Amino acid sequence: MSELAHGLLLQDQGRLEEAEAIFRSVLTREPENDFVYCRLALCQLSQQGKKRIALDSIDTAIRLRADDGFYHSVRALVLSELRKGKDALASADRAVALDPESSFGLAAKATAYCAMDRWAEAEEWSRKALAADSDNAMAANLLTHSLRMLGRKGENAIAVEQLLAADPEDSFAHVNAGWSALQHGEHQKAETHFREALRLDPDSEMARDGLIESFRARSLFYRVYLSYCFFMQRFTGGKQWGIVIGIYIGYLVIRQVLEQVNPVIAAVFVFLWLALVMWVWLAPGVGNFLILLDRSARLALKPGERWQGVAVGLGLLLGAIGTGLGFALDFPPAMLAGFGLVASTVPASMTFGNNSAKGRLVFGSITGFVYLVTIGVFISESLRHPAVELLATTQTFGGIAILAAILCTWLGNVRSLRQGIET
Repeated sequence: MSELAHGLLLQDQGRLEEAEAIFRSVLTREPENDFVYCRLALCQLSQQGKKRIALDSIDTAIRLRADDGFYHSVRALVLSELRKGKDALASADRAVALDPESSFGLAAKATAYCAMDRWAEAEEWSRKALAADSDNAMAANLLTHSLRMLGRKGENAIAVEQLLAADPEDSFAHVNAGWSALQHGEHQKAETHFREALRLDPDSEMARDGLIESFRARSLFYRVYLSYCFFMQRFTGGKQWGIVIGIYIGYLVIRQVLEQVNPVIAAVFVFLWLALVMWVWLAPGVGNFLILLDRSARLALKPGERWQGVAVGLGLLLGAIGTGLGFALDFPPAMLAGFGLVASTVPASMTFGNNSAKGRLVFGSITGFVYLVTIGVFISESLRHPAVELLATTQTFGGIAILAAILCTWLGNVRSLRQGIET
């Protein structure tokens, strides 16, 4: 068996690092071999932390042979993984122009649309890919995923059944089945599919993420949050912002009307609004906190997810205790500390487990600031107790800390602060 054939065999077996080493060895002797550069890119694409290197490899293959549609399709897949949807679409268009009948190229275009959250177009091109090749597993999975994101549960359920019937050993098919089950509120069924996906592909990050979601969904509190997420996922980023702003404008109008009718009712409405906003951002952290209480399920959490559970879960618990004790013992410093801990959970929920380095810096800085203000206020006001009025510095810094926490509920909608770029 030739060295190249051995590398291709290892790649088919999923032994990607070994296959990559062999392909590099072949390239030392054949530096102009475009085919090997393409296979190298496919190896790197499927490995954590090598997406950008994969882009360099496929770009070299295209430089050596620019008229191969398959290479442009691979480039579209790499760019989709790097969340560069527009560039991915341009590469996919080039691939389709070079080979209009290629099911792989059509599926690559569907992938590019998925990267831009344009689910209707993703469905359209997935169907075109399947029309060209009904056995295209990638296109079938993309179609199933698109139907779910569009909220078409009936069609999605049929597509999931077809996926599993076609290949019950396909990890991605079980991932799709798991997410579909979650969207239908069947968290136990989802957990079964995600476990099976991990059995078939222990390195599948999608399966691990899905399993975590199914663990969180054991809580009714989190299942309601998931329903909200599934609803918002149907829309592109711009439309999501429109919905958020529209809801906020509606809140302002209703609050103004209620203030004229009955100030007490208006105050209750404001409280419910704040509770809703906090619920949206704290649900994942609370879900992780509940998973931490499960001796077996906690093993699936990453360190960042564990810290998120601790920061949010304990922050809310200790904040509630501090507020309650402060009220019961007539000790305002404890109440202020409780308020501070509760406020800290909002930026903390966006700090730990955040894939964006920029987001971790922004939200982490705000979390640290709120912690420092909370400690400072508690110490300074405890030393002054039982003074009636709060220090001017307490009012100033306390107000800034609360506003910073509220600001996070808006900054959290900025994708670049919540989603890291694959490397």
